[in-house]
Amino acid sequence: MNEKPLEFGAIPKLIFRVAPFFLSFLLFQAPLFLVVSPVPLFILTLKNRVWVSLGAFLSNLAILSSLNDPKALWVAGFFWLGVGILFPFLIRKTGKIQQSAAVSYLFLVHVVVGALVVLGRNAGQGPIEYVRSEVFQIMDQLILNPQGAVKELVESEGRDGLYRKIMTELPSGILISLLLSFWVNLLFASQLVRGFLSKTFWSRYRNPEWLVWPTIASAALFAFTEKAPYLIGLNGFKLFMVLYGLQGLSILSHFLNRAGIQGFFRTAIYAIALFAGSPVVVSAGFFDLWFDFRKKFGQI
Repeated sequence: MNEKPLEFGAIPKLIFRVAPFFLSFLLFQAPLFLVVSPVPLFILTLKNRVWVSLGAFLSNLAILSSLNDPKALWVAGFFWLGVGILFPFLIRKTGKIQQSAAVSYLFLVHVVVGALVVLGRNAGQGPIEYVRSEVFQIMDQLILNPQGAVKELVESEGRDGLYRKIMTELPSGILISLLLSFWVNLLFASQLVRGFLSKTFWSRYRNPEWLVWPTIASAALFAFTEKAPYLIGLNGFKLFMVLYGLQGLSILSHFLNRAGIQGFFRTAIYAIALFAGSPVVVSAGFFDLWFDFRKKFGQI
């Protein structure tokens, strides 16, 4: 039987179709690309039936399981499921970006809390005690490195002091990392899928008005309480400030669009805003609720 030879032009298309079945695994192995590892699944879910995405999801998990790292398997599994499949699936069904992100985000937060409860119970500990033991174990491993920064921090602040700092920052660190992962994956998908988002999406982003109340409540707990309420307020306030920072970047994007600034100069302005002007960006996002900067200076 004569088989029709594969045309050269079909090879890139074939690779593109097959890539989501292993590419998330490869990206997950590189620390620099770990956060964008759900992107192949994200794009696949946007353009195909959900069972196709689930097949790619299971394929990546099967490859990852060959490394015999149960913790990485669970982390990658729920991360890919929440960001790479559930998020774009809800976007397809509802057409609402922010609501889809909120539902998927809450799903992942509940997964993290549930995983800590289960892991702690298996170790005969509560979730907080389990996290404490894991943090101490990681610290002890890092201290063994004579050239490591952790060893210097322990020598200057003490093991218990460094532990308290880590535990104070850890909740907001996890919550903010999850939040930014949604934003980054959405950004990459918008660049790789033509027509997925409008050109003005990033310049129109706005937090819901009711968000100001939990933000003020968190700030009050942070400023006027101690112990557990203080920690809740501190971590909550940091999370909300990141959300308002995203709104501030959206305002900046609006002005850059009006000025027609693109390419290198646009990237440089974003970098300066993030690393040198972040308080201004966050403040602009927060006070936009009352001043509506984009409306005052006209819409695009």
